[in-house]
Amino acid sequence: MNVGRNVVVLNDRSRKDPFSNDEERAIITSIYYPTDDKNTQINVSNYMDLFDPSKDKAINILKDLGVDIEYLNTIETHIYNNYNPKYSNAVSDVILYSPGFGVSRDMYTYHIKYLVDCGYIVVSIGATYESVFSIFPDGRVVNQTAQLTNIKSTDFILWRELLDTRVEDILYVINHLDLLFSQSLLEGFSYRSIGIVGHSLGGAAAFEVAKRDNRIRAGVMFDASFHLLDLEKNEKIDTPFLIMRQEKCTYDELLTELSEGIINPFISGFEKLYKQLNGYKAAVKVQGAHHMTFSDVPIHFKDIEAINKHEIISDYSTAFLSEFIQGKSYSLQNSFNHKRSADIVEINIKGQTVSV
Repeated sequence: MNVGRNVVVLNDRSRKDPFSNDEERAIITSIYYPTDDKNTQINVSNYMDLFDPSKDKAINILKDLGVDIEYLNTIETHIYNNYNPKYSNAVSDVILYSPGFGVSRDMYTYHIKYLVDCGYIVVSIGATYESVFSIFPDGRVVNQTAQLTNIKSTDFILWRELLDTRVEDILYVINHLDLLFSQSLLEGFSYRSIGIVGHSLGGAAAFEVAKRDNRIRAGVMFDASFHLLDLEKNEKIDTPFLIMRQEKCTYDELLTELSEGIINPFISGFEKLYKQLNGYKAAVKVQGAHHMTFSDVPIHFKDIEAINKHEIISDYSTAFLSEFIQGKSYSLQNSFNHKRSADIVEINIKGQTVSV
């Protein structure tokens, strides 16, 4: 299926942006939806089209990061900017997407397209001044601030400010979904149920949003920042959650992955989260995956092996959402039985593999 993409900015006039000079908080979103526009049959969609209308500026930034631009230019995404939706009006389930720290909202195309193919509208929510860059519809480019470029892993006060900002952004989008649709090409669409997916810092935000808003029917956390979660009150949450982690999950394995200052809060955070998830929960790790495997970033550096991992992540996480949002019974179990042992491994509260 071909996918349409429309960028819409919501302005929360009740908040000042904590990382800018007295601006109101601008929440930039990319909305992904099915399209059958006839032009998709003759036009080629290129990965770099995701950075229109400031593709040249994005290329310069990505080149400085060592990204293989030549390779990205060969990737056809089947995602088309501002194409008409497949239907003039429809009722759809919505998945909110919250990226990892510094990662652009559009750098999860492998999973977003899979979700749209399965019938969802996906709203990926950017993090202005935090993402390495944010491209607005008028061509304005907002880079990551120096303060956040140089953030230390142990600066918990600043990290939690980032998390709080993310949570407020997502809640604002939820409360204004009708407005978002009306200002996009999806005018006339309405939504039925809401799910949420988040990676890293975005994974922590997904949990905090679900804790505060019972309109979230189900959530997925990709290698989340467990050390930043507010778990001290021991509040139980009934929202079904899937926790997918990279291959290294135990304390000993993470010694080479995390700094000394956050490893204990990270381990403790996962254990507390595991206990506080009172509804259905599944905790698994993806064999051979690293922290950034859950994004498009490995593909930026021509890591072809990541493509297989992307298929596994998309299949399993979407099966979870389909079961708990679309009501497709046994989707998750069928996917797990298919991926068991070779690709997806169940883990316990200590991050250890559960024996089958």
